[in-house]
Amino acid sequence: MRILKQEGSLETEDMLLELEMALEDELRERDRQPTPTGEVRWHQSARMERKAMIDAGLMAGGKPGIWELTDAGRAVAY
Repeated sequence: MRILKQEGSLETEDMLLELEMALEDELRERDRQPTPTGEVRWHQSARMERKAMIDAGLMAGGKPGIWELTDAGRAVAY
């Protein structure tokens, strides 16, 4: 949420890059390994969290591939 509050909106690739830089010291080796489908594990987790935030009304879901907070998401203190 902090990243999107600063950037406004980001395409998925850019958001994942920003997240990777922000979480560099927190990501473990297992997080960087591929899932059975070949996707990097933490990328999958980030996508699942995005979906949960869309479902909660905190992130806009109308633009596939674009990560953008709703007014409710911007109002959350972070």
